[in-house]
Amino acid sequence: MRDPHTRFMDAVAAAATEHLGQDHPLRAAALKAAADPAPEHGSAVHAELDALTPESRDTILAQSHRTMREDLAAIWSHLPNASPDDIMH
Repeated sequence: MRDPHTRFMDAVAAAATEHLGQDHPLRAAALKAAADPAPEHGSAVHAELDALTPESRDTILAQSHRTMREDLAAIWSHLPNASPDDIMH
């Protein structure tokens, strides 16, 4: 399972692609941060988000958070004792 940082950056990249286009610098920054969690890559994503209009930024972040919130497999993987072998019927 991918870690939360990578999942979030992938979600930001997907939202940026949908709302801003494949060539937008936010998409590139998010993909780079997903591939390499170095602090400077995360800072670049923040800078690109700050450069957006408030409406665009809110849309991108809302979609990114929705993507993460609805990823039940990822949520399940972070719950203690949540493996299918531990389920009692």
